[in-house]
Amino acid sequence: MKFAQLLETQTKKLGNKPALIFKDQEFPFKKIKETISQLSSGLNSLGLVVQDKLAIYLPNGPEYIYSYGAAWSLGATAVPLDFMLTENELISCISHAQAKILIAKSRPGIDFVKIQQACPDLEKIILIQEKTDSFVSFEQLIGNSPATPVIRAVSNQDYACIFYTSGTTGKPKGVLCNYLQIAAPARAMAYFVNLNQEDTALCALPFSHLGGLVFIQALFFLGTTVVLMDRFHPLEFLKNIARYKITCLWLV
Repeated sequence: MKFAQLLETQTKKLGNKPALIFKDQEFPFKKIKETISQLSSGLNSLGLVVQDKLAIYLPNGPEYIYSYGAAWSLGATAVPLDFMLTENELISCISHAQAKILIAKSRPGIDFVKIQQACPDLEKIILIQEKTDSFVSFEQLIGNSPATPVIRAVSNQDYACIFYTSGTTGKPKGVLCNYLQIAAPARAMAYFVNLNQEDTALCALPFSHLGGLVFIQALFFLGTTVVLMDRFHPLEFLKNIARYKITCLWLV
């Protein structure tokens, strides 16, 4: 599988069509593709290679989609982490996954200096919407990187994601998904319910959850437009269904 080539094909077909709508802002496929290409180039310059682990600690937003796409373009393994995890839980998951790079957003109670010190494999931390001397700026990394796709071929059996369980019976456990599996949900929906590029889906699930990932899969593999909420609000959810003429959604 060559994810960057898939993205190139979808962009040629759907370039100006909205791939994502978030907080009233539209992100066309060509914008998504361009930013993913820049981020993958930047991550490549930082030394992320095939099957390296890229941890993602973000709230719902376009940066999450860029991070997934860049990881898959490089043949790396995305490690999505719930934005409500505590510092100790983050350290546990990042250390267990042996993540090499972390893309994150600051929130109260999270000390990224401490996290990097506690995680021996963590070489770089990239922060969005923040500039510090200690860490890489997400926006500067993208701005300083060419929008030239980095195309890496990976085996279907290589790992595309590691999802961590809730840890109700102990520490969270990593669940592995390979590159063959990440295309399967979209193909199943296309086959059973004819989900396609004419559909508009409403997502109120976190992208750190498998249920949220399915929306990203529909976007990339089927060309479905995704209307994204940062979290579930019942009234806003209903308003979005009417405003954007939502044709499909799934919840847990």
